[in-house]
Amino acid sequence: MLKHTRQHVSDVSVEVNDWPAASALRLPSQLRPLSKLSKKTALMTALAGFVVAAASVGATTAHAQEWPNENVRLILPFSAGGSVDRFARGLAQHWEETHDYSMLVDNRGGASGLLGARTFLGSPDNGHYLFAGIQPTLSMNIVAQGADFDLDDFTFINIEQRDYSSVVVREDSPYQSIEELVDAMRDDPGSVTVSMATGSGTHLFGLAFLDALELDPNVVTFDGGGEQRTDLLGGHSDAAFSSAYGDMTLGDQVRVLAVSSPETFPGWPDAPPVNDVYPEADIPPIGDNRFIAVRSSFAEENPEVFDTIVESYRDVFNSDGYQAHIANLGSDLISDYYGPEESRAIIEEIHEVVVRYGDMLQGE
Repeated sequence: MLKHTRQHVSDVSVEVNDWPAASALRLPSQLRPLSKLSKKTALMTALAGFVVAAASVGATTAHAQEWPNENVRLILPFSAGGSVDRFARGLAQHWEETHDYSMLVDNRGGASGLLGARTFLGSPDNGHYLFAGIQPTLSMNIVAQGADFDLDDFTFINIEQRDYSSVVVREDSPYQSIEELVDAMRDDPGSVTVSMATGSGTHLFGLAFLDALELDPNVVTFDGGGEQRTDLLGGHSDAAFSSAYGDMTLGDQVRVLAVSSPETFPGWPDAPPVNDVYPEADIPPIGDNRFIAVRSSFAEENPEVFDTIVESYRDVFNSDGYQAHIANLGSDLISDYYGPEESRAIIEEIHEVVVRYGDMLQGE
């Protein structure tokens, strides 16, 4: 059984603005009796008022659908400089070019994403606060950290990036294939050290991989992928459960032995999908899935405005400028438009995997 250190998350308080309730309309306490003429006049006045009120409601609805009508804040549950930060900033830059308002990236890192999610759910529920998150990190907050929210609090606009996991070694590693690495872990578990970045999809993939193949090597964990890759390149660990896309930044310093994707990953054409090598393991295609979401309460109460937000995002994603941007970064290899329904299905499927490995994630 793998041994992991339980991480305790302290309670984090989030301030929520108190919004004043609308003041009640005071009516005169006494009305004079109306004549027949004045009754007719009153009726006509009431009808005219009803028409004006109806027109006003329609105008308000139309105005609300013209999203945005103020600056938009994109809340990230991680500090600046990471993969989701780069994704969100590039998207915000191109998105704000399509309207007259700014899109502000607000980094709220802490507690493995839990603080940022709480901050988002405590923000004004007006459709101008969006959330750029990662699945399965969101489900890990819920399952392993006991978050006071659940998936139903989020309505997903799109999973834009599906960054699959990898098993990676240094270029000078004696292990030339995934089979050689697995055989070494079976023959002499104590001689092999593998690393994981906690709270990530690669962490979940690593747990699933070792569990499915009944392996028990030495395991070291890090708070982020950057520290993990530094450890690998420094020769302190023999292999890492990492990000296939992120590993591309290391170039010829590393070799990827296998990937979690159902098909060959374009960036590593020589690395087989792990289920092609070990079909009996049936390891879920886990990775870091970066998404954009709104609060479900807003989407449910304002379905037409939510549709407007989705349409606006889709237009930006499909634009020539944004496609050129992600191609320049190389993230076009992992980027796609799935839409709200398919994104929801993918996120719920990953949530089930998190639940399955909940005890391991908690270090039990």
